[in-house]
Amino acid sequence: MVMTRINKYAKSHLLPFATITAALGALYAGTGMAADRTSPQADFLPAGRQIAAPTAFLEMCSRSPEDCQQSAAPEADRIVSLARQAMVEKYELAFAHQIGESTHDPVPGAVTPAQWPRLAGNRPDDATPAPAPAVDYDRIDLDSETMAVLKAVNNRVNRTLIADTDAHVYSVNDYWDAPTLTPGARGDCEDFALIKRRLLIAQGIPAAALSLAIVRTRFNEDHAVLVVATKQGDFVLDNLAYRVRPWQKTGYYWVSRQAPGDDLAWVSLAPVPASSAVPAPAIRIAYNR
Repeated sequence: MVMTRINKYAKSHLLPFATITAALGALYAGTGMAADRTSPQADFLPAGRQIAAPTAFLEMCSRSPEDCQQSAAPEADRIVSLARQAMVEKYELAFAHQIGESTHDPVPGAVTPAQWPRLAGNRPDDATPAPAPAVDYDRIDLDSETMAVLKAVNNRVNRTLIADTDAHVYSVNDYWDAPTLTPGARGDCEDFALIKRRLLIAQGIPAAALSLAIVRTRFNEDHAVLVVATKQGDFVLDNLAYRVRPWQKTGYYWVSRQAPGDDLAWVSLAPVPASSAVPAPAIRIAYNR
């Protein structure tokens, strides 16, 4: 009797509901699903014009050129020289109203590069009219083995390095460095990204496929991540997430990124709407460690 009543209910109520659901599903498949199938170009971060590199990045390049180098040829001296020159130019740009025409050396010799003003970088005023680079990153094939390497490095660094501020670790507001990955080591988001970059290069990932990027979180905080350029799209290694995610799934507002084919150049990134929110549990884990 119970089964009979259930069957009668199913025929009179569930079947019409199923029919309506199927119709809605077909309609969704013809509209929303189709709209969700973005073009292959959407798998790759859109690059804008060339902009000034972050000053803390240039400082790091002057100390540790291997952490900036994208080319295979050893060009450490050239990178150091260009980084210091770029910092002087940014100094002049920021303090042009304070520097007289008779001043030959805007940066006193007693001031070390680490003490030079840390400018915001990536400001519209710093942008050059140069178009987006015509060259692309050295895109790798994201097979299962490569993805396993990305996940292993991301998890290892996230579990070992303790999130902390530059002010607490280095006694400065913004200092980029790749810390030694030992128990108790501390660093902020750039440090996480830099040590991941080193480990991936040691695993055979070409440096030209890796780039640092600046984003803004849903809490309007500046944040740095490591982007891996693959033939299947741009994927993100992040200390706020244990998953290696496509850039569209991070929920971030993308600001700027290292440019391809140039050790020191950066490009602006077109405003990208958040496709999904940053998981709150991941953020709490990252900041409570």
